[in-house]
Amino acid sequence: MSATAVDPRIRVLYLAAVAVGAFLVKDARIAGALLGVHAIAWLALRLGARPLVRQVVKLWGFAAFVIASYALTSEEASIDRWVQLDLGFARIPLNAGGAAIGGLMVLRVLLVVLASRIARAGDERAIALGLRKLGTPDIVATSIDAVLALLGGGGGGRGRGGGGGGGGGGGGGGRGRRRHEEDDAGPHEGFLASLRRIARGDVGPIVDRIERHIGRAESYLERSEHRPSGRASRDVAVIVGLSLTMLGIKALKLLPNIPFAPGHKLVLLTPLYVVASLKTRTRIGATLTGLVMGSVAFLLGDGRYGIFEILKHVVPGILCDLLVPFVAAEGRRPGAVAWSFVGGIMGLGRFATIFTVTLTVQAPGVAWAFLIPGLVIHTTFGVLSGLVSSPLIRAVLTKAGAPRTEPKAEAMRAAAKTDLETEIT
Repeated sequence: MSATAVDPRIRVLYLAAVAVGAFLVKDARIAGALLGVHAIAWLALRLGARPLVRQVVKLWGFAAFVIASYALTSEEASIDRWVQLDLGFARIPLNAGGAAIGGLMVLRVLLVVLASRIARAGDERAIALGLRKLGTPDIVATSIDAVLALLGGGGGGRGRGGGGGGGGGGGGGGRGRRRHEEDDAGPHEGFLASLRRIARGDVGPIVDRIERHIGRAESYLERSEHRPSGRASRDVAVIVGLSLTMLGIKALKLLPNIPFAPGHKLVLLTPLYVVASLKTRTRIGATLTGLVMGSVAFLLGDGRYGIFEILKHVVPGILCDLLVPFVAAEGRRPGAVAWSFVGGIMGLGRFATIFTVTLTVQAPGVAWAFLIPGLVIHTTFGVLSGLVSSPLIRAVLTKAGAPRTEPKAEAMRAAAKTDLETEIT
């Protein structure tokens, strides 16, 4: 039986079972055996030996971090087995028993990561279909399905050229993302030219991209058999359009010879959560956008930690939906300072993946100290995002021809329009 013949619901349940069961295993030999079975399944499904090696190697930094934190600290008297590592100029005490526990934790995470890819073998959209069949809210399942379809070249309509590219089927997530990035860079102006405009404070390239992707989503939904009814249809289009825009921004890491700092994409990604919160009728627009975008990124093989990667996109959305109603209440027009505060909090939320994985592997207290630099970087870029959020939100809400039906944004839009008219006169 081919991989494509497997019921999508079974794929979802399999992944959930592995994600839960992996952390119930207490014996490293059993964990190793399960990992071996999944490696064999990976090869049997023709996912490739090199991609398997790359997936394992990508986790070496995390593995070293976890094992070292266990090896340098005490666990329990029944577990601790201290040895001396002689470096010639110094002797370092290491807890061999603790290191073994750390190794077990790494095996558990790697098992979930491999299962995350195996569950998608042969059909990248199977997880979305399985979620729908298992009763996942239609707005989520439909949005995931639409994003995957549009990444695969579907949709057409008003969004010609924006965000097309592979990744929607048949594996090859990396190649799909490259095609997506190449296609997404093409419309209207070069990609580097867009970056230069954004660097000068001109958010026009982002606004144009958002509107094109929303248009593509609307065109796709009009022809879809799973089109949501009423106001939910507009929300789905916004969520899908913003998710496609986010995926295009994430493709920046694939561009050669451009030395971006780690976490730089937060400057552009964070404002899009705010836009999602303002342009949707649902109270959890940013959360749903993060969930959809994170799920699709996971399905395309993004990140090191498999299904755990979804958290780094969902948590900022939750925080955004909690903060934006207060910051933008009663028609207030927040400036860069207010949006920088929101962005900083959301930057902390983006660190949820590594925080959750570290908590899951029950790392000792000293391990948390090693997370501080990453936490500072994410928070810093989140704060800097306020410099983009302020002009972007104003531009999105006042753009000519954009839909004017989002009640949460109505007061802000009217105020922004008044400011714009004042400047013109």
